[in-house]
Amino acid sequence: MPVVDRRRFLALSAAASFAPAALLADPKAREQYMLQMNGYAVNAETPLELLTDYITPVGLFFVRSHWNPRTPDPKQWRLTVDGDVEESLNLSLDDLRKMRVTEVTCVLQCAGNGRALYTPSVPGVQWSYGAVGNAQWKGVAVRDLLERAKVKSTAQHLHTFGSDDPPGNVPPFHRSIEMEKVMSDAILAYEMNGKPLAAMHGAPLRLVVPGWCGDHWMKWLVRLSAQPQPQKGFYMDTGYRYPLKPGEPGVTFKPEEMKPVTELAVKSNITTAPKHAKAGAASTISGFAFSGSPDIAKVEISDDDGATWRSADLDARHSPWAWRRWSHRWTPRSAGKARLFVRATDDRGQTQPRESVWNQSGYLYNGWHSVDVEVRA
Repeated sequence: MPVVDRRRFLALSAAASFAPAALLADPKAREQYMLQMNGYAVNAETPLELLTDYITPVGLFFVRSHWNPRTPDPKQWRLTVDGDVEESLNLSLDDLRKMRVTEVTCVLQCAGNGRALYTPSVPGVQWSYGAVGNAQWKGVAVRDLLERAKVKSTAQHLHTFGSDDPPGNVPPFHRSIEMEKVMSDAILAYEMNGKPLAAMHGAPLRLVVPGWCGDHWMKWLVRLSAQPQPQKGFYMDTGYRYPLKPGEPGVTFKPEEMKPVTELAVKSNITTAPKHAKAGAASTISGFAFSGSPDIAKVEISDDDGATWRSADLDARHSPWAWRRWSHRWTPRSAGKARLFVRATDDRGQTQPRESVWNQSGYLYNGWHSVDVEVRA
């Protein structure tokens, strides 16, 4: 089905449409306001101007689905843990809730967020800026579960399986992730922002992989299998791969010339800026920044095409792998059209580039974000 780009709709709601001004004033209304990217399956992004909270409300959180899911019945659902373990497990949601609770606040971003901004264009869901959000996730540490199953040292990869059911001869969305990463900080989440996980976000259980792109965050989990080798199949061997040495825009590569997409790239966006300003009068510019490094060291604003930069203030709310809210009091010097750019630098010293590196799948877009402001005398 063709992409319906930038079409406003009420995600999973029968309510009527709201104007942007009303949404910004009414939190309940704005949580129903999304951008539909296609009709099958549900893919919806958040308007960038509504991503103004440290914690993204569930009703505003972007939705990514490869096809319509076969959502498990929570009462009958079981999670199987098998493979290179001494004790296979078959656990209910109640069983998981009895285990030690682990919580993490972190960014979830689709690997293809920003795909629509690449030139030349690339196929896939044409996300612009809003396939991203920051949430509080609560559940069980993968380490705790695998230690309970007595995982063997031979297991170097964790194979993940969801209950979504592809149509016809479409390959299943099966993935795997390095054991070192999942044992370090991944969790199996059954709550999001203090509430039971919603079906559209992977209920009853999804994998949360802090600092890594959303293709690893398997939804509707039904099985985890510890294995010596990575998962095979389209979504490992062909899909979700990034060139080892990217070329010029338009140059494509074979799967063996690419590696799996993993960490989030350092990135920042402007979410709040005036459309009009007055020369000599200060206005507040704000937004968010994040990285898979996992922390943001600084955010900077430029109004002279990157010739000079001024530091923004970082919000005190902070957690590794979460986004960092930032703000800046900007005073335009003269009348005319002003273009404001933002860039972030993470705690590894990686600075957001002016232009994102083109790749054939449109992954990891992180070029400077800008907004235009009309300045009056």
